[in-house]
Amino acid sequence: MLGTSVDSIGLPSVGRVIFGFLVTAGLAVAVAYLLRRGGWPLLLRRKPLNSSMRPLDRASVSRTLTVHLVEIDGSRVVIAEGRSGVGMTVLPAGSKPTPE
Repeated sequence: MLGTSVDSIGLPSVGRVIFGFLVTAGLAVAVAYLLRRGGWPLLLRRKPLNSSMRPLDRASVSRTLTVHLVEIDGSRVVIAEGRSGVGMTVLPAGSKPTPE
């Protein structure tokens, strides 16, 4: 009769399953190592060639407040990013960072 016969489904051997797991885990570890070693910062540094914006510095003031110093077309801009929103201030021309 049609549809009454049951074909046995071949399952992979234990060795094949373990080999597949080891290959997958090895690839995951290799990718994580390469990203930590230096690949990730290279991806973050890419910017368009015609960009006139340059990040200068960043400081975490608290868990919820981060301050960024950015140069845009020769002007320095301070950007404060916090839980309640984002604020921006353009620094006066000729302002220099204070020496530490």
